[in-house]
Amino acid sequence: MKKAQNKEKSWVEKKLTDTKFRKGFQDEYAKLSIGEQLAALRLNADMTQAQVAKKVGTTASAISRYENAEYDRYELQTLRKIVEACGGKIDIVVVPTGKGKAA
Repeated sequence: MKKAQNKEKSWVEKKLTDTKFRKGFQDEYAKLSIGEQLAALRLNADMTQAQVAKKVGTTASAISRYENAEYDRYELQTLRKIVEACGGKIDIVVVPTGKGKAA
């Protein structure tokens, strides 16, 4: 016998129906995601932050900043250098929202 599915929305699902909350959530998730992806790529390449920094021509603390979820001043050129130093590639996708003209 199957359990009845809980139809009640979770707190997050309820909050995500608010446009302002959803936008902020998505922005924060994107920042967190970049840092997590950089750290995972570096670890997969079996490299330390210092090793990546040396290949990129920067400091280990700069690599650490880029891997930090709180950091939000990414530069595309630097991201590309870090990713390539770890044997990866950047794939940027721009997606229309379907809302027509920008407000």
